[in-house]
Amino acid sequence: MRWHYRDAGLLWPFVPAYLVHVAEEWFGGFPAWIGTIVGRPLSPAAFLFINGVGLVLLVFAIRAAISSERYGWIAVALAMVALINTLAHAAGAVLVGSYSPGLVSAVVLYVPLGSLAMIRAIDHSPRPQLTRGIVAGLVIHALVFLIAFTVASLGG
Repeated sequence: MRWHYRDAGLLWPFVPAYLVHVAEEWFGGFPAWIGTIVGRPLSPAAFLFINGVGLVLLVFAIRAAISSERYGWIAVALAMVALINTLAHAAGAVLVGSYSPGLVSAVVLYVPLGSLAMIRAIDHSPRPQLTRGIVAGLVIHALVFLIAFTVASLGG
């Protein structure tokens, strides 16, 4: 079966992958680990709030992407965010010289899901959708990164 880049069967698995990823970050101590980079840990409440909002946005994003080709760029953005997140965890692990909580689930879940979605998008999406999705994914992950690091550096 060759999935279309906006197929529900391709996009809905991002939700359990996200939940597993957040669980690995939580139980692996990501809120404290981030402090090795920014100087202060992220509070557990801030971590849970950020990821709760992320989960709600993920569900709405998937629903939109599945509903209409007009929102197909969102499917590409989801794939990009997953792949960029993996790279960020790997870079953080190298930078700090220790395991970055979330790295394992990112490699095991996000790389295959994100790669398959991107391959399908390259094959099926109109070029403007692909470009818009790539740019949106870069911007979205940059904003999440900025929010988490800013909240942590402010002691939140």
